[in-house]
Amino acid sequence: MIDSAFAERRHPTIHDVASHAGVSKSTVSNVVRGLPGVSESTRRRVLTSIDELGYRPNVLARQLVQRRTSILGVVVGDLANPFFAEMAKSVERHAAARGYTAMFCNTEGDSESELAGIETLLEHRVAGLVFLAFSGDRRTMQKALDRQVPVVFVSCSADWGDVVSVDDRSGGSLGTRHLIDAGHHRIAYLSIPEVEDQSDRVRWEGYCQAIKDAGQSAPMHISWSPPADRAMVDGTERPLVDVFTGEGHATAVFASNDVAAIALQEFADRVRIRVPEDISIVGFDDVPMAGLARIGLTTVAQPRDELARLGIDMVAHRIEGDLQGAPRTTFVDVKLVTRLSTSPPRAGQA
Repeated sequence: MIDSAFAERRHPTIHDVASHAGVSKSTVSNVVRGLPGVSESTRRRVLTSIDELGYRPNVLARQLVQRRTSILGVVVGDLANPFFAEMAKSVERHAAARGYTAMFCNTEGDSESELAGIETLLEHRVAGLVFLAFSGDRRTMQKALDRQVPVVFVSCSADWGDVVSVDDRSGGSLGTRHLIDAGHHRIAYLSIPEVEDQSDRVRWEGYCQAIKDAGQSAPMHISWSPPADRAMVDGTERPLVDVFTGEGHATAVFASNDVAAIALQEFADRVRIRVPEDISIVGFDDVPMAGLARIGLTTVAQPRDELARLGIDMVAHRIEGDLQGAPRTTFVDVKLVTRLSTSPPRAGQA
């Protein structure tokens, strides 16, 4: 009785389909895999048996035969960062639209976690790797190259895989020029540890170029770990509040990402520095919370969904053999989104 009930509940197998259709198991397999060499009448008979029995092919077994899965490994810097969270959602959506499943590795910016995550993804026989952040660790690079897995870097970059990104240098200049055009002459650059190193470096270069082109005084670099009260300013530790209230204080800040910019807004509120009356702030990314009324952050917007779509298309073309040869780089335009966190400096403050 138990055996009979189990038999009624069990899923039909490829052997059941073969017996029902009066063909061999290999013929059923060839039909399922869409291979040539099967007559049209036999193919229809097998498909009819599959439909009548409710047979579902073992996807994992089929993928192992093909020596790859339909899984994309996605390396994320920190899912607590709203930019990465939104990018991950877009990547997952566009991967699904092309028939791939996203498997995420959250590294939190740590190279050892990144390496361990890459090893795990490769053990799962991923068809390709999508980096939303990369530590620069050459061990990670070697692991991927050794397995000859297609790689795309989305909103970050490296020279050993395809790249789909914004021009961070241009974005850094764009945000800084907005402050210069508003009349600010003492503009600081703000960086926090959560920013990917390569992006941070290139955005800093864009900021410096804009300062130089405007003939302004030497750039100011602030390295800060929120919510600390002190920061490294041009290599010297100082109270952060002094940077915006002391002699020759900065009247504006270009932040390397929105998380840094919003953290600075919170700090300014805590020490009673008004935004934008006392200090103007520009961010980078345009995360969803940047548009909230209370935050109203002016920012350099990255087109997240477009970046994700192009990145998934590129790695899929590599996997499917439609794209070959040396790594390619595709740049997507950024745009400035002006909100309430910036204004001209107060009279006598510029």
